[in-house]
Amino acid sequence: MVLFDYVFLLIFVVKLNECLIPLNGAKRNETMCERMVRKSYFDMDLVVGDPWRILYTWNMSLNEKCVDITFANATNKVINEVWNDMYEYLEEQPLWAGATLHMTMGPTRYELLMFAQPGSAGAFTAVPNIVKKASMAPPRHSVPLLTFYLTLVDKGRFLIMIDCRIGVGSLSERSKSFESSKKDVMALVAELDLGTGHPACTEQEKEFLQDHLD
Repeated sequence: MVLFDYVFLLIFVVKLNECLIPLNGAKRNETMCERMVRKSYFDMDLVVGDPWRILYTWNMSLNEKCVDITFANATNKVINEVWNDMYEYLEEQPLWAGATLHMTMGPTRYELLMFAQPGSAGAFTAVPNIVKKASMAPPRHSVPLLTFYLTLVDKGRFLIMIDCRIGVGSLSERSKSFESSKKDVMALVAELDLGTGHPACTEQEKEFLQDHLD
């Protein structure tokens, strides 16, 4: 199965396949991550714990959907579970013992096992556990590792997450606070200079949506 098929499969796993916007190619995706590297600030202790809620997206439109992302330290139990599910399907094997973060997304908790990469704080490769929630398994040795870049901005108030392979990006805030105004978010979006994107969670945050339309 070709890479495009796995991009689609991964998107299906996180229940966002109907939201994707056509991309301008791998070069743009790499540029997004390169820009984030220049703004690099990442502290794992500030990322784990309470869920983050997506406020804004690039190359993807959630509209009214409210999607929460949760990060936890990768435990031996989680590593073993993902290994059991995905070992035979991966194109290449990560250094399993080096897993650092376990990310879950949405109410059904689709997951990524993430491995910090040397040289740049916030750079990760990841194993998507596409078997756990899928109705059918992919061919053996055919699922690529994914590449992500995460950075904290505004003293850890916001989390930026860019998928360097697919080109999807998100800006999130802790869901328990969720107090940022349109002015705050749009000012940060302009500063990041990652291109035109889309407000998210608009059904719940009608005031945010109305501000954006004014």
